[in-house]
Amino acid sequence: MLAVASTGAYANDYAPAVVAMTGGPTDWSISFGTSHTDGLNFTDTYQFSYSGAPGSASVAIFNLASPTGDLNFSWADINGTPLFVSNAGPYSVSAIFATPVSGLITLTIKGSDMGVASYAGTLDIKTPVPEPATYGMMLGGLALLGVVARRRKG
Repeated sequence: MLAVASTGAYANDYAPAVVAMTGGPTDWSISFGTSHTDGLNFTDTYQFSYSGAPGSASVAIFNLASPTGDLNFSWADINGTPLFVSNAGPYSVSAIFATPVSGLITLTIKGSDMGVASYAGTLDIKTPVPEPATYGMMLGGLALLGVVARRRKG
């Protein structure tokens, strides 16, 4: 699932193919993550797709230092919107909540590793569910249009 691309000082770059999210029609979710092992900077790019209506995305990415290494996040964004990034002691986290998205979603994570280290994350998308009153108003409006059209004919 992960394709490796090597480019200079960023020998740990990962750019997997577009992955379809699971779920629907109003709740979509996917897990992701990877490992880094050579003490260099990395830029990982993930692309996800879902077939729902435009929605609200929440992303959480987490790393916990292990005896074999650690990593720090320096930047993360979803479709160009920056995520919160924090590196505190053995923990590195990145998150964002309620960001508008639709269609193809690109998640970019930058950082550096110190030894064998990995991170994992989840992306959740919630799409709005129309209220029953919305359908009632739509049907009422269509009925009103029908009455007006019928009066103009006759």
